[in-house]
Amino acid sequence: MENLNFSKKDFLFRSPRIIFGKGKISLLGEQSRAICEMDTNKKINAFLVTGKNSLKNSGNLEKILKNLNEAKISVYVYNEIEGEPTTLVINRGKEIAIENKIDVIIGIGGGSVIDSAKGISGLVTNGGIVEDYHAGKRSFDKPGLPFIVAPTTSGTGSEVSNNAVIIDPARGIKQSIRGDKMMAHIVILDPELVLSCPKKYTAFSGADALVQSIEAFVSKSSNYLSDIFAIESIKLLLPSLPKVVNDLLNIELREKMMLGSFLDGLAFANSKLGAVHGFAHPIGVKHNINHGLICGLLLPYVMKYNVELEHVQKKYVYITDIAVQSSIIDEVDLKITECPNGIKDKALWIIELIRKIFERCEIPLHLKDIGITEEDIDDIVKDTKGSSLNNNPRDTDKESLKQILLNAL
Repeated sequence: MENLNFSKKDFLFRSPRIIFGKGKISLLGEQSRAICEMDTNKKINAFLVTGKNSLKNSGNLEKILKNLNEAKISVYVYNEIEGEPTTLVINRGKEIAIENKIDVIIGIGGGSVIDSAKGISGLVTNGGIVEDYHAGKRSFDKPGLPFIVAPTTSGTGSEVSNNAVIIDPARGIKQSIRGDKMMAHIVILDPELVLSCPKKYTAFSGADALVQSIEAFVSKSSNYLSDIFAIESIKLLLPSLPKVVNDLLNIELREKMMLGSFLDGLAFANSKLGAVHGFAHPIGVKHNINHGLICGLLLPYVMKYNVELEHVQKKYVYITDIAVQSSIIDEVDLKITECPNGIKDKALWIIELIRKIFERCEIPLHLKDIGITEEDIDDIVKDTKGSSLNNNPRDTDKESLKQILLNAL
């Protein structure tokens, strides 16, 4: 493929240490001890951030605690994460971590768990509360506590990003806190941890991953390196997503989804996202709707808006070629017409294919299907802002944002 972004050679690359493979969660104890750089005979205090029930119900929590105990690591289990992370949960976690003289933070779960662990790690060493960072009164100048994550979903890319998205219920906002010192030190990517992820959340997180890779690919801040990650992510995710939702125990598909999600995280961490994620924050807060669901629903409409730009058409054609070469159309009956010729026609065709993939994943096609009405749109547009919107390839204004949402109704 032609290197579309070779002229944009300047970039700052961020990444933690990555450990990938089946069964690699067994390395958690030794990696936790190594990262703390402590004598092998000294007891270490770990703060394990998880969801309420999923890790326990899967049977993985018991195995993880046994592994940590064998490494002489004492564990405080903080299983307070329900839904998306909030200021209350993260501020409370920070206080408990300080009280228990924690040496290492471990986050095992979906994106909400990882963002929570990330926030707690940074707050312990930098002080203050989340609201201080939302308001710009503080910044993460000091490294957080040693921090290890292991995702149990394939979608958010949070494990390799330098920000945490946190809801402040008191102010009704969803906002990122970020800093280069907030990245995890070690990421363990074990596809066996994802086998217990239910169909619905496999679909939602997978949709989020595919949206992120596509938005990173066409972002105004995309560059030569981020394009490589985005392309490889799309190669894995686009043909795997419509198959894995109906074959949840297929470890090969789970591996591809996890690796694709990781690569999309590297892509957007180094290139930013687009208007889909600009919309997703206010919709998620105001209507309490799953983030991946929102992203999957809105992507075709935002792509349709962006397709008017010639350089975006070229990148969409890249994705078209990936889809055709993957044979996904033959392997899964998506009921789509044969791929046409011509740059814009091929770009429009891939938008329709992606819509059909999300439909197969039982993601609603219209905002009205998730309870959003025309009366809600002005309020959503008012709060659609931030770096994601600013990096959308085609400029937007209030009217164009409103029209996208009206089209999605």
